Amino acid sequence: MPVSGSASDRRLRPFAALTAGLVALLLAGAASAATARIEEGSKLIGKGESAEFRISSSPDESSELRATCEVSAGGDAGITFDGEHYIPLSEPSVGDVLTITAGETRRFDLTGTVEKNRGDAYIAFSFRDVPASMCFPGMVCDSAPAGAKNVSVACRNVK
Repeated sequence: MPVSGSASDRRLRPFAALTAGLVALLLAGAASAATARIEEGSKLIGKGESAEFRISSSPDESSELRATCEVSAGGDAGITFDGEHYIPLSEPSVGDVLTITAGETRRFDLTGTVEKNRGDAYIAFSFRDVPASMCFPGMVCDSAPAGAKNVSVACRNVK
């Protein structure tokens, strides 16, 4: 029985079958990837304190985390993002310094991989300092923004 289609179609069929198989394998792997869960809640921290959120994940394999965190302050604040066993695939990265201005609420959609661990995985937002206002001699600086007294951090899992 003759094979229908052009010669190039017949040459590409094995590659198309291989590609379809690889896509199916990748989708099956993605569907079976373990899911990590963040400790949900809201925390109010002062200067020098950290809002730490534990991550529950598989001790036997890496797992995927999808969460949302909102950070707000009544004044200017310098906040450092930290984490243990968390490999971010989105911003912020571990070690990033985030500047929050007075009255601002910033939302971070966290997507990343959590390495297999012994139950000590976490992410944290640390209130490190209050950025200094720029005020030069001769300027009226009464309206310079005040530093935050505390910072609010709220995190939840994304379904």
